[in-house]
Amino acid sequence: MNELERIRCTGEDLMEVTARAPRTTAAYRDAVGAFLASGQPATLQGFTAYIDTLRGVRSASTVNQAIAAGRKAFLQAAERSGCSAQEVALIRGALAAVHSVRKAASLVKVITPAERARLLAALPLRVRLIAETLYITGARVSELLQARRDGIKANGSVELRLYGKGGKERTARIPKALYQRIVAEFPTGVYLFETRTGGPFSRSYVSRELARAAVRVLGRAVSAHVLRHSRATDLLATTGRIKAVAQLLGHANEATTLQFYVRDTFSDEDLFSEECKGD
Repeated sequence: MNELERIRCTGEDLMEVTARAPRTTAAYRDAVGAFLASGQPATLQGFTAYIDTLRGVRSASTVNQAIAAGRKAFLQAAERSGCSAQEVALIRGALAAVHSVRKAASLVKVITPAERARLLAALPLRVRLIAETLYITGARVSELLQARRDGIKANGSVELRLYGKGGKERTARIPKALYQRIVAEFPTGVYLFETRTGGPFSRSYVSRELARAAVRVLGRAVSAHVLRHSRATDLLATTGRIKAVAQLLGHANEATTLQFYVRDTFSDEDLFSEECKGD
């Protein structure tokens, strides 16, 4: 019998698991109760076997909650029962080997070109210009609202200097016609988009105006980030240029772009056209 096989806990010990928040404590105890009801022994090996039965059957969030609850329960039980430091280290190592399940990437929310046109038409002029620029540049709203006039270069198109996560600098281009409309509405100021009292627009204000207009004309709220998602999705669909889209968005590598924006699936026609020909 190895050291881990000798370490056992009673069901009562494990059910005493606690967390900082009462709701989390209740969730942990429900998860531990499900483990104990499974018929597996209240040992680390039994817990590992139980988790293996959940993989591929239950959702990633359910499995990961069961793992988190078990880890907390076994460690707290060991500490309460006076296990030695060596035994606690063994338990901790065994629990660390029970790996969580990676969740599938969430589908990003987008709006269609027709929906975008309706949304822009419903916005106040100043917010509409911000929204148009958000879509064209694919910028995060916080990046665009901090864009300064002294970082603008106007040639054939107009280049804006943006600062992304970690202060990383990149440029974004907009059509000259859009820039001229922006300047007509925002003739002066330090920032490209500046309030009448001076200073940049707040992120919360722009987000609120977008959401309100979207509810009126689309029947659902739309965030500023949805414009970024929509731009990336539209460009990938029309060009397929993953590296260029990653650079536009300011992603550190193309893997992020692939993870969130490439959703290439087969239609029934793609899958079954050959079979149908034989009928």
